[in-house]
Amino acid sequence: MMRYLVVSDIHGDIEKFERVLKKAEYQPDKDQLILLGDYVDRGPDSREVVKKVKRLVEEDGAIALKGNHDDLFIRAKHESKAMELWKLNGASTTFQSYKHHMEEVYHDQEWMRDHLDMYYETEHYIFVHAGLKPHIPLEKQEEHTMLWTRHTDEIGLGKTVVHGHTPVEDVAYYRDHIDIDTGAVYGGKLSLLELPSHQVYTA
Repeated sequence: MMRYLVVSDIHGDIEKFERVLKKAEYQPDKDQLILLGDYVDRGPDSREVVKKVKRLVEEDGAIALKGNHDDLFIRAKHESKAMELWKLNGASTTFQSYKHHMEEVYHDQEWMRDHLDMYYETEHYIFVHAGLKPHIPLEKQEEHTMLWTRHTDEIGLGKTVVHGHTPVEDVAYYRDHIDIDTGAVYGGKLSLLELPSHQVYTA
């Protein structure tokens, strides 16, 4: 049986990302890796994380979704309001990680714009960065909700929704959704959730 390996909110911490993949014994020919967004900001190595995500998508077939920080990173290229909001949400650490490679910033913004999806759906799961509005069909969900929402309500779409965005001490199980953001950027753990076994690997 194929394993789904799910990671969210890496936030520029390449070391924890590499460690958690190693702990899970990730094998791209057997596993489907799903990344739930927030690759940049706050941590020290946003550039390296984006480089790793690009390789995982292009060479391994990983699924990479967009987080709210990634959205600001992408939009900051052309939108002054997005740039101002991004500055308030950790842009300085991302710029620092690119300081000797600024030519890559525009390239990575374009790559992320073209390759990051809003959600990924399977027979039993919906994967998204922040969550979904309860009882609204998936195709009618707003992008802002999928990037920014915070709630613990039952979502009611008949599938388990797996998301990050809201930091929790340990992987949190609600009635029909799972939050896997265990606050690595705030000194907590980076967690990888294996499905369908629900095994959790941390770094």
